[in-house]
Formats: sequence, C-alpha cells, structure tokens
Amino acid sequence: MIKAAIIGSGIGMKHFEAIDRYRNSSVKIICEKDKAKVKILKKKFRNIEIISDEKKIFLDKSINLVSIASYDDDHFTQIVKCIKNNKHIIVEKPMCLKAEQLLKIKNLIKKKPNIKIISNLVLRTNSLFLKFKNNISYKDIFYIEADYVWGRKEKLYQWRSQIKDYSVTLGAAIHVIDLVMWFTKKKPINVTSFGNNLATKKTNFRNKSFIVYIFEFPGNVIVKISANAPSIYNHFHEVKIFEKNKTLVHNYLGSYAFIKKNKKTIFNKIDYEYPDKKNRKKLIQNFIDVLIDERIKPIITLKEQFDLMSVCFASDISLKLKKKIKIKYL
Repeated sequence: MIKAAIIGSGIGMKHFEAIDRYRNSSVKIICEKDKAKVKILKKKFRNIEIISDEKKIFLDKSINLVSIASYDDDHFTQIVKCIKNNKHIIVEKPMCLKAEQLLKIKNLIKKKPNIKIISNLVLRTNSLFLKFKNNISYKDIFYIEADYVWGRKEKLYQWRSQIKDYSVTLGAAIHVIDLVMWFTKKKPINVTSFGNNLATKKTNFRNKSFIVYIFEFPGNVIVKISANAPSIYNHFHEVKIFEKNKTLVHNYLGSYAFIKKNKKTIFNKIDYEYPDKKNRKKLIQNFIDVLIDERIKPIITLKEQFDLMSVCFASDISLKLKKKIKIKYL
C-alpha cells in the first residue's frame, strides 16, 4: 500500500493525478506554503490533509512516498529528509543544484539501498520519441540536434529569478540531454557550452537564458543541444537525428523520416502523438509499479539519473569557464 504526500501544488497536481488511486496508492497529505492556494486546496480536497509545514510529512510514519514538486533550490534538503526518514522519492527535475549535493544524495542512498528515487523526466514516455528510439542505429549516426524551446519567457521572472544558482541547463536542457542519452544508450565524453542573456539582460533574471551545448559522444558522434528559455515560440522539443542513409526530424511542422533507397530519398510522415500528455503519468506510475514489484523494469534507472546530472553539472562548468570540459561521472 502506497501512502503519499505531495510538496507543492503547481506541477504537484500532475503528480497527484498519477499517484492517487493508482494500484492501491493514495495521497494523504498535500503541503503548500501559499495561503491563497491552501484555501483552494481545502475546498477541492475534503478528504486530504492540506498543510503548510512539511515537517509533518517526514514525521508521519504511514507516509512511504513523497512527491517533491517544490522550487528547485528546495529539492536537495527535502530529498535528504526523505532518505533519513525512510521515504521513497519522486522529484521534479533537477534533483539538486550542485555536484556536492548529488554526491551526498548518492552516499545517503548507499546506506539505505531500499529507498528509491526518480526524477520526473517525462519525455521518455512520449510515444513519438519511443518510435524514434526504436528506429535508430547508433553505428550509423554522425550528428544529432535537440532543442528545448521553452516558449514561456515569463516564468524566468518569477521564483526562478530569485534563485542564485538557478540553471537553465538543469531547468530546461536536462530534458533533451536525457532524451539523447536515452535514444543512443551512450554517455557523452566532453562538452563545450556557449550562452548569452541578450533577450533577458534588462530583466530581473541575471543568469544565462540561452545556452548551446556541443557534446562529443563515443565514436566521434557530435550532438548539439540548446536551451532556449526566452524564445517567442510555443513550448516545444525539436529533434533531428542524422544517420548515413536516414534522417529523423521532429519540428513544429510535424515528424518525418527521410530514407535513402536505390539512390532516391523517400520522404515519410511519422504519425505519432506529440506532446502526448496523456502518457506523462506513466513515469510516476511505473515507479509505483517498481515499488510494489521489483521485478518490473524501471523506465529510468538511478545510475542513468546520476549520469544525467553529471552531464548537466559539467555543461554548466564549461559555460562558466568558457572551455571544453571532460565529463566526470559520479
């Protein structure tokens, strides 16, 4: 039986939809600090405890799963409290904001290997991207592009602008970095990052808001990823995968395959759903399945999550130092 608590009622409501009443799982507590939101939640959820102090969650021994949907700079301390109080963890990306925090999380989990944790990297559940993954041959790939186009510029000027260490890499690019690593089943070796804040320099958001990353993957495969936070554009994930005799493309006009056959290029439309929001519950629900039955394969492993965070931290170091960085994996 899964008894869950949710911290944060923004994206946390999506967590609620995935957890509550799924396979004998229920949400017992929702924690929200905003007083106006608390009033709304109390009216909406009559049978759920609505609180503003998260301490009660960690002291409640009946709670065995905590879903963390708070601000990015709160994730680390809340994860640590979960591990120390024997609670499984769902956390919005990123897990934390610093490499030393990630190391502490890893060491704590080593001492309590029964505690499981998952970051909500939902692009892995998208049916279109699964189709892409199943139709690529890494030995034939020479170049990949993946662009995270945020298209919600106003979000930068809210709580994100108040976090000193806020990273567009960890807040945006992380999704498409994970996508490429999932597609290829490979880890990048080196990264070189470039960024600017030309579109946001006269605002309260002080960090780089647009970043391009050049990754070198095994076999000299080159990957270019961008995090485009200030774009005037709809929220979107663009992908191009170039192989010797095939190219897969997903852009705002649609999804296509260009295939070379008998000296001719054949153009095929790929009819799979995007953004496929109905499948986004699957990552959290798969995690619950694994908690109930460890024979079930997780959509993303703990090692994959640590590797992804290592890539993101190296990317930000490269941006800061303005040079190529060899990626050190935790």
